[in-house]
Amino acid sequence: MHTIKTSGALAALLLLASACSAQAQADEPAPASLEGMRILLANDDSMQAAEEGGADGLGLYAIRSELCAAGADVVVFAPWGQQSGKSGGISDEGALGLGEPPSIPDGYAGDCADAPSGGAVHGVCLADGPCGPDSPSATPVDAVSFALDHGLGAVAGWDGPPDLVVTGINSGPNVAALVSASGTVGAASAAQAAGVPAVAFSASIGEDMAVHPGTYDATAAFGADLIARMAAGELLSDAYTVNVNHPHAPGGAPAAEARWTEQGTGSLLAVDYTEKDGAYQRNPRPCTPGDAVCVPESKENADAAAVLEDGAVSVSALSADRTFAADEDEETVEDLRELVESLN
Repeated sequence: MHTIKTSGALAALLLLASACSAQAQADEPAPASLEGMRILLANDDSMQAAEEGGADGLGLYAIRSELCAAGADVVVFAPWGQQSGKSGGISDEGALGLGEPPSIPDGYAGDCADAPSGGAVHGVCLADGPCGPDSPSATPVDAVSFALDHGLGAVAGWDGPPDLVVTGINSGPNVAALVSASGTVGAASAAQAAGVPAVAFSASIGEDMAVHPGTYDATAAFGADLIARMAAGELLSDAYTVNVNHPHAPGGAPAAEARWTEQGTGSLLAVDYTEKDGAYQRNPRPCTPGDAVCVPESKENADAAAVLEDGAVSVSALSADRTFAADEDEETVEDLRELVESLN
């Protein structure tokens, strides 16, 4: 178990997130470093970052840069190809191969070079040998599970588990009903289930339905500061998965507010179907008010409203216990809430 301290932790996390937001606006260094912390980094968008716009993994390199700059030893095990929406899916048979990215994105090549592990980046595919251009990708949970069970020891040379698993930065928000399909959150939840603290990060889209590079940068800066503060406050815990969503920030400016939220219940996307030649083309679209096929939001403090309507960073804690009316640690929830609020 890697639980550090949960009593009173959730309210403290809220204060912490609020402090991160205020710290970013003041452009001051983080209150605590990540020196000596070993972090496994994964995502669901892949580690390729080859597409224009960076939807295939640019966010991973943005937060990798910030984590290493804060002193962490970061090793990446991520899907070889795009695996968005894979949730907690696994590949139940066949061998796993590894591959390195053809190149590191411009501006990130030298990141982590001085870290003990040298900033290693591994893509995980389904193959009997090294990954190739046409190799099918392993899932996000495949990548994290392989790293925790074997890869970090046999490939990276670590002599024990990581101190933390970070997933993201996802291209697009993971809030409300989207959380259940998220490979970013699914990979973090797999780490939590294995007894390792985990934090998932996602960046919101603009009106052009794309995540701008500045939003990745703002999310990464907020994320490294939040993790440093959580570590200093002994709030990294395998009792919950922390889910962080950053609003659209095209110029890289920090968000004005960090808010402790709950996972929403409403639908954000709907799918229309068009029949042609016996097949049904799927046409996803945003939900609109009064949409008959969309579920309305039922919570006042929902994550989606904070990020998409109010432009705030949403920080919430997700429990692995899906039992209805499962007992909650109210003191821990209150501590994390206060921590996030302290970032403002």
